[in-house]
Amino acid sequence: MLDLKQLQAFAFVVEEQSFDKAASLLHVSQSAVSQRIKALEGQIGQALLIRSTPLRPTEAGLKVMGYYQQMNLLQHELLEDIDPEGSKTRYSNQNKVRIALNSDSLDTWFLKAITPLIRSQHLLVDLKVDDQDATHELLKNGEVIGCVSSVTSNLQGCQSLLLGHMAYYPVCTQAFKEQYFSDPVDVDEFRYAPAVEFNYKDQLQSRYLKQFWGIEAGQYPSHEIPSSKGFLNFLTLGLGWGMAPDIQVADLLKRGTLIKLTPDQHLKIPLYWHVWNLKSSLIKQITNTLAKFAHKALHQ
Repeated sequence: MLDLKQLQAFAFVVEEQSFDKAASLLHVSQSAVSQRIKALEGQIGQALLIRSTPLRPTEAGLKVMGYYQQMNLLQHELLEDIDPEGSKTRYSNQNKVRIALNSDSLDTWFLKAITPLIRSQHLLVDLKVDDQDATHELLKNGEVIGCVSSVTSNLQGCQSLLLGHMAYYPVCTQAFKEQYFSDPVDVDEFRYAPAVEFNYKDQLQSRYLKQFWGIEAGQYPSHEIPSSKGFLNFLTLGLGWGMAPDIQVADLLKRGTLIKLTPDQHLKIPLYWHVWNLKSSLIKQITNTLAKFAHKALHQ
């Protein structure tokens, strides 16, 4: 059986990216943390950490992280079962729930969905933000217990549920459209009008251009703005066009701050909730809470 203190030391080092910070949280010396991890690696028979800057878990280390998180979740369930009232009034970093999701979900519907459960269960959450096509990988690597993802395929040991769809429209300011586009829009104009992308993983703009205009990735200029707020600011300042979810820009469209560049064209992106297939009441509550709220907030 794997030693709890050794697992905890390893998990804290990975999460804090530091032996010193992990030692401080565990109230032991840095040497003790190092010895615990070496002992754990010896028992498993593989290296768990790539001692680089920043520190990174190996493939085996990611699996150990997943195991540790599952164990903590089940421990939380046990304590709640033994002392329901006491467990609901205690916060603990060891019982933190880690979830991966895309920035657009975080900025629109997710926090409203999960807030009642955070308050009623006194949960601590650690939200990992990535593109909706990439969050699935964080679940696969054992870094989170669940993820909101556009990927349909289910992972072994996990269950999935379709939450709904987000509708993305190409939007820009009226002035930007008048500067770069004719009426109706011509395909070649997209090759010169700068797009706004969230980051290099953001494929929404290229997917839209490929599907509706036959333009390949790399055949158009683009800004890279890795901030949801900055992304919208770029659009409202008239610096480019970009794909934005209708629920996020509804007020901006209503006020005329932004317009739909091609109102009859949009992308419908499915969002799935993937989560560990554990007999856990907390996982069941999270799943039910997200599903219920998403049914109202997202396109069905």
